[in-house]
Amino acid sequence: MKKSIRHKGAKIRMCAACGLRSRKDETEYIRIVQPKNSAPFIDREGTASGRGAYVCRNQDCVRKLCKSRRLSHLLRGTVSDELYEELRKEVGLDG
Repeated sequence: MKKSIRHKGAKIRMCAACGLRSRKDETEYIRIVQPKNSAPFIDREGTASGRGAYVCRNQDCVRKLCKSRRLSHLLRGTVSDELYEELRKEVGLDG
């Protein structure tokens, strides 16, 4: 089994768009979750179970992630256009 990367007791998260690695509490991330047998969604509380991906809460990273459509690969499932639109609205992009 792989060991998690830890820094002072906290797990390190990586942005799916820019690759920035930092502690979850140091950088504000948006978490997208793919639960089993359900559609992916934005996990605002950070407690949902399922496969997750993180993206920095800035417009450049969200724009890059939406353009590359990388979430389908990371979540190992289909990601709808509505979720990408919801991500854009989350950071204040107009579509």
